[in-house]
Amino acid sequence: MGINWDRHLLRPLHGVFGDPVDFRPAGGEAYTISGIFDRAYTQEVEPLDDGSNINTTAPVLGVMDGDFLCPPKKGDRVFIGVVGGVAVNTLFTIADVHPDSHGGSKLILNRVKV
Repeated sequence: MGINWDRHLLRPLHGVFGDPVDFRPAGGEAYTISGIFDRAYTQEVEPLDDGSNINTTAPVLGVMDGDFLCPPKKGDRVFIGVVGGVAVNTLFTIADVHPDSHGGSKLILNRVKV
C-alpha cells in the first residue's frame, strides 16, 4: 500500500505553514487555495559559452494539487495578501508549474506590475 502524501505530509504542512491565496485562473472565477510562499528561490540557468554559470531568483508558491478545480498553468494568476502575518499584497502570474509527483506542485511566479 502506497503512502497518502496528501494526508500525511502536504495537508499537515499547509496547516502549519500555508496561507490563504487567491487563485485566479485565466478566463475563470477566482477562488481560495492554500499556499506556502517563498520570496526568493534560486535557480541555475544554462551556462554561458565561457562556462560560467548564471543564477536567477524568482518567488515560488508551494501548493496542493487537490485544491485546484483544474490544474494551474502558465498565465494563471495568484494574489498573495498575507504570509505569516506579514502583508505582501502582490499579484503574480504563474511562469511555470513543477509537479512534485506526490500531490503537490511548485509554482514559479513573476510579479505583475500594475
